[in-house]
Amino acid sequence: MSVASAYAPAISGPSEARIAFLRKVGLLTFGGLSLTALVAVVSMFTIAPIIMRVPFGAFAAILGTFFFAHYFCRKLVYGDSKMLGFALSTVAEGISFGFLLLTTIFYAGPEHIGEGMRIIAKGMGITASAGLGMLIYTWFNKSDLSMVKAGLSVMGLPMLVLMVLQFVFPVGGLFGLILCGAFVVVSSASLLYALHTVVHEMDEDMHVEAAYEITMKMLVLLWNVIQLLNRLRR
Repeated sequence: MSVASAYAPAISGPSEARIAFLRKVGLLTFGGLSLTALVAVVSMFTIAPIIMRVPFGAFAAILGTFFFAHYFCRKLVYGDSKMLGFALSTVAEGISFGFLLLTTIFYAGPEHIGEGMRIIAKGMGITASAGLGMLIYTWFNKSDLSMVKAGLSVMGLPMLVLMVLQFVFPVGGLFGLILCGAFVVVSSASLLYALHTVVHEMDEDMHVEAAYEITMKMLVLLWNVIQLLNRLRR
């Protein structure tokens, strides 16, 4: 053994038991995201067009489904109705995403539907790539993310409320673009911290809770990425 290898830091991922736990989390997360996508498409053609005709209907629906998924369903997930809470949260998020899909795909009229669909696909690709990169980082990095946690505890809730308000009452110009960029940064940090917690800290019988956390954080990041891409095309 060389001197360099003797003093090189060991790079190791989670244990076998942890990997089995993470497989369950991954499958549940994939299922939750798939259900959200399905409900979003249905919502885009059925629920969203009707509610958007009502004054402030979109605002009430998006804010209501958001808090339902992130607060009411969280209590179910961390209580005795874990799978019910997880399923309801993904359905609620899907209903909310129906509004975003509708405004993105049909933003500039029927002749620009292809452009809107490309933005959705690009947003999904960016979010998936970012999530994969963060997972690889957290897989081998066991360092404390206390600074990230502290920042999220201060900025998390206000930024989430502003995120919803920005969709219904968009702020134009450079400030609006900077605000959308800030949403992406904060939601990325939130996903990074959630992945770190799931990979290294959560008990191995909490696969539903772990999948819920990752699914919700990925959907928030996807929402903000699509919003930023929409802003850039205006």
